[in-house]
Amino acid sequence: MTKPFHLMTPAERTAARIAQNRAITEKVGEGASPKPPVGSSREFVRGTPEDRAKSGSVIRKVKR
Repeated sequence: MTKPFHLMTPAERTAARIAQNRAITEKVGEGASPKPPVGSSREFVRGTPEDRAKSGSVIRKVKR
């Protein structure tokens, strides 16, 4: 059985935190699978706002 945190010396507290962080890191590392990078669903098209508006972009002309 370990001591309560408030009764530990500073060195014991540091060692306990390091051990706790290592345990958390190992636990997270076991369950995590690397996810593939998310790619865009469409190629980036560089053009004028009018060209992008023709292709169905979000940019709209505002009448004044």
